[in-house]
Amino acid sequence: MKVLLISLALVVSVHDGDTLKLSDGRTIRLEGIDAPEIAQPYGIESRNLLAKLTSKKKIRIESHGKDRYGRTVGKIYVGKRSVNQSMVGRGAAWWFRSFAPTDNKLRRLELDARKHKIGLWKSAHVIAPWDWRKANDRRAKIASGAKPDY
Repeated sequence: MKVLLISLALVVSVHDGDTLKLSDGRTIRLEGIDAPEIAQPYGIESRNLLAKLTSKKKIRIESHGKDRYGRTVGKIYVGKRSVNQSMVGRGAAWWFRSFAPTDNKLRRLELDARKHKIGLWKSAHVIAPWDWRKANDRRAKIASGAKPDY
């Protein structure tokens, strides 16, 4: 896949474990990973790790474009270190198989984090963020009186 954009920027804030805001106003969604939502178990820890790795640091972004929410999706580097890989390897995010099915490095990092019970994998009751969002969307629909779609 051809890289459309390579740029340098300064991180000014971190929304959660896979989304951050840059000094130029762009919102970046880390490619190939999915971190727990803030309200989900390990969500705050995941966000804090991404902040520790990136806040007030110059990052390099390799992007292939934007997602449906208008966020730039990309691989983030601090120096030569891949932040995307660090998040998965430290057990703070999942390899997002449906968006990066051929990323064997992320796959291996997740398997290793699971095996060694690193980060979120210490818990016996781990819920993938995509499953958590789906379950909570249904609960919100039920609470609002709307018919859930299941």
